[in-house]
Amino acid sequence: MYTCSSINGWLNPVKNVAFYLFLPCTVVAAAFAFSANANASAEPIPEVSVTSSPNISSADSLKIKTLKPQTLKAQAPRFDISGSYRLKYEHLNNPIFPSSSEDRAQVNRRVSSRLLVKAQANWDVFNVTLELADSRVWLDDNDPTLKSAQVNTLEPLQFFARYTPQDSQYLKGITAGRVTFDHGSRRLIGQGVYRNTKNAFDGVLVDYQVSDWNIRGFYLLPVSRLPSDSGAVADAERAFDKSYSEREFFGLYVTSPDKNVKLHSYWLKEEDSEKLATKNRDIYTLAVEYTKPFAELWKANIEVIGQTGTSHQTASASDTTELDVESWMVHANLGKKITDFTFLRAEIDAISGDNDSADNTITDFDSLYGVRRFDFGPTDVYQAMPRKNLYTVGARSVTKPSKEHNIMVSYKAMWYQKAPESVDNFIGQQLEARWRWEVKPSLRLAIGAAYLLKGDGFERGDYPDDSQFVFTGALYTLSLIHI
Repeated sequence: MYTCSSINGWLNPVKNVAFYLFLPCTVVAAAFAFSANANASAEPIPEVSVTSSPNISSADSLKIKTLKPQTLKAQAPRFDISGSYRLKYEHLNNPIFPSSSEDRAQVNRRVSSRLLVKAQANWDVFNVTLELADSRVWLDDNDPTLKSAQVNTLEPLQFFARYTPQDSQYLKGITAGRVTFDHGSRRLIGQGVYRNTKNAFDGVLVDYQVSDWNIRGFYLLPVSRLPSDSGAVADAERAFDKSYSEREFFGLYVTSPDKNVKLHSYWLKEEDSEKLATKNRDIYTLAVEYTKPFAELWKANIEVIGQTGTSHQTASASDTTELDVESWMVHANLGKKITDFTFLRAEIDAISGDNDSADNTITDFDSLYGVRRFDFGPTDVYQAMPRKNLYTVGARSVTKPSKEHNIMVSYKAMWYQKAPESVDNFIGQQLEARWRWEVKPSLRLAIGAAYLLKGDGFERGDYPDDSQFVFTGALYTLSLIHI
């Protein structure tokens, strides 16, 4: 029988559904009851304007404005229901990674859909949010790359309550429940935008502001998407995602008043249990990101990340050897606005890798819960390079001739940081282009392509020829209820 971790308090699927349905109704009913009583009397109150949720990357994403004392009636609860539906087609000829014809076919086609429906109740200093997600694929037969990162049917993606105090000098908000959100560059914590699913977490986030610096502390249990076995994923079988007390993720995220400095200090601690197979990672990650606009049209950015700790080499139950972790990553870019519509920048990446599993140290960088599409290309079918064992040099331009159009073109040359034994270190050269067209505020179309000119390091296996990839998609958004 399906059961959830005791820390979640969800005992089985029936109780899980009841929890999600009953709690919002209880909160709404209580809000209405309190509102009816509050309307009978009036007193000076401050106004709270909530401009974001945990989906926003900035830790200070709540704007608090205190009104001059005046006699006001307590506000009635406000309700919003919104949603989006995305349909995407992808086609890949020749897998980018070396592989055999026994493992996968030369051509991979996939149609994917993602439905999101979000309901919010806002009343005074409280917010309750429930978001459901449904991610599916078609035309993808016998594809070993198909994982729960692409298929996750009818799942409560977010369910949280947020308290935003009106009169606290330092405390800006407390969020508890299941959340999905971004931090900084999204290289360590981020929501999937191109990918068909998003990362979610169960836990608590606390937002402070000290001397205009925004500080977020959090204690989270990463949510595992279920089912995870390939057969169940391919059949789009249904199971509730869940978190485990044996995997903990906690730390601090700090941003400067001008948002140009971002600090990340994270711990990831996990251990095996009967229901969870892990690498027993005990990793500390420290990251510093700095952005500097200068000379009116120029902007520079650098992010430096270091990791230390211990881990097993694999998640196998028979692997009990604890190894040291010493890994790092550097990303930097320098850009200039070269026309009224176009920003051009140069980019470099240096990311530690490991080509010796026999030594006592793991040097492969661990991107934790970050995303990589914006650095290395499309994910899902194309399966862009992972953020490890890599050197890259490239350039990227973004052109916005009008608010309806967004055109991106990029070039990237890639090398192994540590090549496998007897393999050349040159991976290849990647060209990518993408055009977005906002047909109207509720409808956005996109089309894109990528071409990997394989170097000697990737001209291996049964598909040594260059990889060609195209995608197209449509995103429809709407607001269903606003009262």
